[in-house]
Amino acid sequence: MITKSDLTWWLKFADWTFAKTFAESAPHWYVVEGRSPGVKHEDMVRAARVIHTFGQPGKYYSATKIYLVSADGRFRWWTEDNDFTDTTLVNRATTELFYGIQNAHSTVSGIESPYDEVATLWDAEHPFATDEPEQVRRLLSAVRGKYPPHVFDLGCGTGRVLDLGLASPDRYAGVDSSQAMLNLLIRKHPKVAAIYPHDIRNTLAAGTFSPGQFDWVFIDSLVDLTADQLAHVEEIARLAVIVVDAEEWTIHNVSAKPIGRILAQSSAMRSAS
Repeated sequence: MITKSDLTWWLKFADWTFAKTFAESAPHWYVVEGRSPGVKHEDMVRAARVIHTFGQPGKYYSATKIYLVSADGRFRWWTEDNDFTDTTLVNRATTELFYGIQNAHSTVSGIESPYDEVATLWDAEHPFATDEPEQVRRLLSAVRGKYPPHVFDLGCGTGRVLDLGLASPDRYAGVDSSQAMLNLLIRKHPKVAAIYPHDIRNTLAAGTFSPGQFDWVFIDSLVDLTADQLAHVEEIARLAVIVVDAEEWTIHNVSAKPIGRILAQSSAMRSAS
């Protein structure tokens, strides 16, 4: 687990070496395993997990990275690893240096989630079976429309629906209150269309989404919704609501309802005007 004590450790960690090769083009500092005094591999892995737990997405030209910013706003840190256990180097630069348009999704919910502490371990501890993507695709084939589905993922976590290839990032929207889990989703799927770092119940109550807006709506089984909230979710879905848990995926076909709902809402709006 990664907690605020790990963050405190990192903010006091290491002596930094200036990267002379990039002094003009991209000035920054670094610590590296085996060369920086006292820096061990376990330190680098721990640092990578801290950065991705407490950081936020940012842009480096067309690439999206997760950056941790210091409390005084002066520095930001990032890694270049493919996997947390592979980390051997951490970079640091001052925050006034930006490269490219800074239009990355925000993952900051302002909510302390119990999933924050375990986010960087989640995928490794919850792998999916080799045949799971094909099994789920077959299951969903009965509620598939003519075009690739627009997907809304309630309690999206680190993006399992995207990992399984059930939706393309450009047709996907996810909502979750865990900043760290959303960081992991964006780390893997930087071109995702929309991220909502909110409490799911508040997002539904705000009336942000319209009837039939998404083809499929996925709900993590751990998300606690009232009967009225579930009914609202069914309104948002055009084809199906899929409840996901560790054992099975339950599909509720709602494809016979949306046209009637949309027409009813349109009539109500005309009456109100």
